Amino acid sequence: MKTIHVKNILLLIILMIPTVLLAQANYKQPFNIAKDGMITDAAGTTIGSVTKENIVKDHKGHKIAFVDGEGSLIDAHTNKKMGRMGKDGKTYYNANGEIYLTVKDKGETCEIYDASGKKIGDVHSSYKGMACGLHCFENGLDANMQKKPVSAAAYVCPMHPEITGKEGDSCSKCHMKLVKK
Repeated sequence: MKTIHVKNILLLIILMIPTVLLAQANYKQPFNIAKDGMITDAAGTTIGSVTKENIVKDHKGHKIAFVDGEGSLIDAHTNKKMGRMGKDGKTYYNANGEIYLTVKDKGETCEIYDASGKKIGDVHSSYKGMACGLHCFENGLDANMQKKPVSAAAYVCPMHPEITGKEGDSCSKCHMKLVKK
C-alpha cells in the first residue's frame, strides 16, 4: 500500500515538470521537492506543494491536480488525464503515452530526468511518486505567480487536523467547514 502511495506521489510530481518548463520561461532549473512537500525552483522560490494525500497545490494552496488510484495524474479543474506512471514506478508518461520523465534513486533524494536524459530536478524520496506533479505548473501557472505563500494554511478541519486550507474551504474527508487555527 505504501509503495502504491509513493508511486502515485512521484507520478504527480514528475508530470508537473514539463508544465513549468514550457509555460514559464522565467523558471530556472533544477526544481526541488523537499521532505515537507514544498516545491521550489532553482532560486528557492516556493511554487507549490504536494501532499501525502496525492494532491498538488499551487503556491496559494489551491488544489490544481491529483493522482487517482490507478496512478494517473488528473487536472483538478477539468478532470482530464495529464499522464500516468509506468509499472516500474520510475518512468512517467504524458497523456499521449510518450515517455515523459524518469526518476533515479540517490539515497534520500531522487534525481528527475526528462525524456532526453537531461537532469531537471530533485525530489525527496518520500515524494518521488509525486514528481509528476511538476507537470501541473508547466500547464497553468504564469511567472507573476512565482511568490512564496503568505502563510501556511490558517484553517484546519476540526476532525482531521492534517487537512488545511483557506477561509471558506471544507475538509476533503468529512466535508466539514475548516476553522481558523
